[in-house]
Amino acid sequence: MKICIVLSTRPEIIKFANLIKIFKQNKIDFFLINTNQHYINIMSDVFFKYFKIPKPKYNIKGKSKTYGGFFSKTIKSIENILHNEKPNYLIVQGDTNTAFAGCFAASIFNRKYFNDEKKIKIIHIEAGLRSFDERMPEEINRKLIDQLSNILFAPTKFDFENLKKERLTLNKKIFTVGNTISDIIKENIPLIKENNILKSFNIKKKDFYLITLHRPETVDDPKKFYKLIIDFEKIGKKFKTKFLFPLHPRTKNILKKLNLKKLNYIKFTRPLEFLDFLTVMSNCKIIFTDSGGIQEESSLLGVPCITIRTTTERQLSIINKSNILTGYNYKRILKAVVYFNKKMVKPSNIFGDGKVSRRIFNILKKINTR
Repeated sequence: MKICIVLSTRPEIIKFANLIKIFKQNKIDFFLINTNQHYINIMSDVFFKYFKIPKPKYNIKGKSKTYGGFFSKTIKSIENILHNEKPNYLIVQGDTNTAFAGCFAASIFNRKYFNDEKKIKIIHIEAGLRSFDERMPEEINRKLIDQLSNILFAPTKFDFENLKKERLTLNKKIFTVGNTISDIIKENIPLIKENNILKSFNIKKKDFYLITLHRPETVDDPKKFYKLIIDFEKIGKKFKTKFLFPLHPRTKNILKKLNLKKLNYIKFTRPLEFLDFLTVMSNCKIIFTDSGGIQEESSLLGVPCITIRTTTERQLSIINKSNILTGYNYKRILKAVVYFNKKMVKPSNIFGDGKVSRRIFNILKKINTR
């Protein structure tokens, strides 16, 4: 069994970490391809180091200001690597451009062979998520990846049902296993107590709000983003609670264009390393986000989440009442804050039990021996 893993972004690296560790422990023949979609150190390299992930065998300089530029170079480069390496499996995770590029490159490779034994089996971890909003690039990516993949690992029964409705259960192997982020959260929770990041920011447990925003639909329109910042400032003033706002590089670039006056309740900071961010998130009163992964992480930690989007692919967090979808409307955001100020959110295992990577590995072993 020879495995190719294609990754680059922060969530991919984090969610692959435990599976890669299991591959190493079991002396599985595998190699990594890094597309450098996230080429800034604080968004990529630091996570390779923190999780002790082996240096990628291949580094593609796929960064580009356009989708077309990224995909054309990355897909061709991965296809060439696959012809040289000839792995039995290619694994991608999530809904990033990197995941789609890896999946599509393997699909192109497979078209050259009529013999199934020579084809690469494409594996998608985190399959079946749907926001039902095709304005989101990630929605297009995840649907195409599921269509092209041979083996799908769905996090929940909810995601399995999405695949079933799309008739993808007819010709693929599909397994409901949980999300690998639960493995990482479970392993790192004990380390939070030893972390001093709260002191460095001069904030106290459960005495601050946290913001993470990075999606184009949230931050790329300066007027829309400016209004959101002002709305957060109003909420901070109303509840006498300050916000900590670690800035994604994309968000930081847009923020520079805004003519913001002095803010009394929002503190901007650099992107945080994994354990620092996990510590901050687990100790905040409420997290305001447009991230999909954070909706899962906050649920696992028992932290109230307000999602600043109009749709979500993590509907289970809404059903579980650990997350409220508000869009960009100030009154809805305010109403959600009032709700969570009165309600406790308990940690939940709806997204995984901390044993997901081991479960995936055991399934792959069985598939490979058939």
